[in-house]
Amino acid sequence: MTERLVVGVAALVIGLALGWMIRGVTSYSTTTETVTAYQDWRTACPAASQKQAPCEMIQDVLDEKSHGTLARVAITRDNGKQVIGFTMPYGVALEPGIGLVVGKDPVKVIQYRTCNQIGCIAVAPLDDKLAAALKAATDLKLMFAGLDGKPVAVPVSLKGYNDAHRAYASNESKRASWFWRLWS
Repeated sequence: MTERLVVGVAALVIGLALGWMIRGVTSYSTTTETVTAYQDWRTACPAASQKQAPCEMIQDVLDEKSHGTLARVAITRDNGKQVIGFTMPYGVALEPGIGLVVGKDPVKVIQYRTCNQIGCIAVAPLDDKLAAALKAATDLKLMFAGLDGKPVAVPVSLKGYNDAHRAYASNESKRASWFWRLWS
């Protein structure tokens, strides 16, 4: 009797696990794009069928007075490596670049890569040290100079950053591997 009970429970557990995995694979839509907000950050993932397009983690930095967009901060992948990018409006001094101040750390200067129809773009690698600093930080500032040469420091909100980063990493894993879709 005990042997039958153990075999029955084992079969039930295996059946439930297989059913959950099959549900994960069959219900994952490779054609669905997703955008999810996490307080001041959001994640945006293109359809998994677009193999070359990575997910992004984005925040629009707003002017406190006009509520217009001052800058956009994005974390994504470029050539397989994680990067942090900044899109600034026209009217910034290009030569000094952008200063990024994470907590009490010294200013990290990032040079502009290019300007296009959206604005001027600066990109830097998101190495493990910077990623850990962002996760642990309580404040983040973006510094730049206008064409008049006057420096401007703009606070960047970290509300929802850690939740957005977990979702971003999870979504990237699901897009890249069918194995992770088993558990979604």
